[in-house]
Amino acid sequence: MNQLVRNRAIGAATPSASRRAATEMVLSTMALAETKRMARAHSAAVHSLAIDNIEHRYMLSTGADISIQLYDLNSFEQTPTCARQVPPASQIAAVDTASTHTRLISSIAWYPLDKGMFTTSSFDHTLRVWDAQSMAEACQFDLESRVLSHCMSVTGAHALIAAADESAYIRLCDLRTGSFAQSLLAHHSGCMAAAWSPKQPFVLASGGIDGTLSMWDIRRADSQLCSFGLSADSEDSPSESSSSNNPAIGGSVSSVLFTGDGDRVISMASTGKVNVWNIARPDNPVVECQLGALKRGNVLSGARQMALATATTRHTTDYEMLFCPGSDNSIAAIGLAKGKHVTSLDSHFAPVLCATWRPGHLELYSGGADGNVLIWCPPAAEELSEEQRKIRQDTWSDSDNGDAEEHA
Repeated sequence: MNQLVRNRAIGAATPSASRRAATEMVLSTMALAETKRMARAHSAAVHSLAIDNIEHRYMLSTGADISIQLYDLNSFEQTPTCARQVPPASQIAAVDTASTHTRLISSIAWYPLDKGMFTTSSFDHTLRVWDAQSMAEACQFDLESRVLSHCMSVTGAHALIAAADESAYIRLCDLRTGSFAQSLLAHHSGCMAAAWSPKQPFVLASGGIDGTLSMWDIRRADSQLCSFGLSADSEDSPSESSSSNNPAIGGSVSSVLFTGDGDRVISMASTGKVNVWNIARPDNPVVECQLGALKRGNVLSGARQMALATATTRHTTDYEMLFCPGSDNSIAAIGLAKGKHVTSLDSHFAPVLCATWRPGHLELYSGGADGNVLIWCPPAAEELSEEQRKIRQDTWSDSDNGDAEEHA
């Protein structure tokens, strides 16, 4: 840090370079939060987390126990260890099968423009819309196939939900009419992940179990714009090429994510390969990073929910860090610009399945197959109370005394 300040003072580093270096330095220190934690509310694996886009205050969690938990991240209760605990503010219990899903819930998402509504998708072949106030179902769509994930556009230009399921199609569900608006013949072996562009409301990216990654414009008759990782002079059409595994992708696509500027698409494969693609030049990835392969036999066959932390100044992106859940019970933190593996976050007792970033708070939330939801943040961002400082001091004192006795 001293070298960084010195370079900035003598003009050896530009303001933007200094901000990027400082942001990377802070995010690289991410660790398990000491001052607060999430109350354990799930009895099985947590497969999806979602934080609202309005206040960045309310978080939803769901998974294999088919319960849905709603947390107010600004509401705490004290614990014997003096750590603040975030309890569920409301829930849809797993025992109430008459009003919830009947099988594993694969993904959950807030309606982007209103925190009064959220959606879920499940292995029971349904995609459901919920009232967040009453925690009651508003409507549902039957897709006749296990739904692996779903997403909604943050632009608000339409009310379409893109559902990725085990069929060959991506189904577009219209919230306004309660019916299916369109079906895209996307991936021959089923679609595992999808994401809407944050800048172009009718552009969608999808990843398949067959190892292909495609981009679509739903307004066009021939909806497919391109298939990433295929050369422009390929003799096959994008739809024909999508029937076989693409070596540039590296395996079944377990997660797809757009960057905030909408110019790049991030894909993560079941082999642990992470690629960053420029949508203007989809032939080859601009950044590559190889992590550990995802373990087979998971309920979602390797599906993961990535999180992207973005530091911006006056609408300019200074630094981006990607958090990728891995199979070795850890989360890999990757600097997106160069694909540099910065650090790993370890505290789960089983593979990490999902992660979500809380904008404006320097907080990362993760859910794992151990049923836990954990909070991560830089130690410098935490404020210890007097009781917490005393407990920490007593712990250090006991440790020092034990070491002294061993040496004696």
